[in-house]
Amino acid sequence: MYRIYTEKTVDEAVAKGLHELGVTEDDIKIEVIDGGSGGFLGFGKRDAEVQLTVINPELKTYGSIEAMIEERTQPEQKETAEPVQIQPEEVQEPVEQPIETEITEEVPETLVTPEPAAAETKFEDDIEDEHTVYESPINSAADDTADYISRVVHEMNIPNDTEISIKDTTVTIEFHAELAAKIIGKRGQTLNALQELAQNYFNTIYKSYGTVFLDVEDYRAKRRETLESLAVNMAKKAMRTDGPVKMEPMPSFERKTMHHVLSRMKNIETSSEGREPNRYVVITKK
Repeated sequence: MYRIYTEKTVDEAVAKGLHELGVTEDDIKIEVIDGGSGGFLGFGKRDAEVQLTVINPELKTYGSIEAMIEERTQPEQKETAEPVQIQPEEVQEPVEQPIETEITEEVPETLVTPEPAAAETKFEDDIEDEHTVYESPINSAADDTADYISRVVHEMNIPNDTEISIKDTTVTIEFHAELAAKIIGKRGQTLNALQELAQNYFNTIYKSYGTVFLDVEDYRAKRRETLESLAVNMAKKAMRTDGPVKMEPMPSFERKTMHHVLSRMKNIETSSEGREPNRYVVITKK
């Protein structure tokens, strides 16, 4: 018997579950599914998610979480139900209606129809205006996104310029900066975070499908070569040890690189496990 709760933090999610279930931490096992994230500049924000599993043998006798909660709340419902009983004398008080009927008869229908129609037309116009504001060609959306992410990097005290290239629905924004290593970060973590931020911003101004890639000093091509070599070496390890090999968490486009390389190797299969942003590749021998 378990239930999953989500809140801004892990502590708040656990507290919410304890209150609803009416139990203590000794009665349950707490598993953190997602620690949550505060995001960066308002993007990428994610609630924490925990799973509370009942381990108390006495509570397990209820058979389900719903039955346990219902049993706990029944006394409260009975207590709140008793004070609001209405005596027959109060219900039978006469209600005067002649005035209400008289008002209804005196109001002509023609006086109330124009205003709702005008309001409805204005609302539809507002929707059309709002829709027009968010429609943007991919070139314009790419320029705005490049300007936005460049300003973010400037706020990191890294002077930079950007260069944009567009192929079909893929927008590539390349940084030119002396402090390129700071933009990349350890194993590309900073660049990946900036790319996610740029993608989220792009999605708010371009309503059609489009993908944003950030690059600096051909890091993506070099990283691809590193991943391909790493994939082959880890596949050999899986063959040698006859057990699964788990890689470190990677963004989806890097996982796809590893899946693609290893799909050409016989006796090797790959899968992805975990939850974003901590999803990783698992390599196993067939």
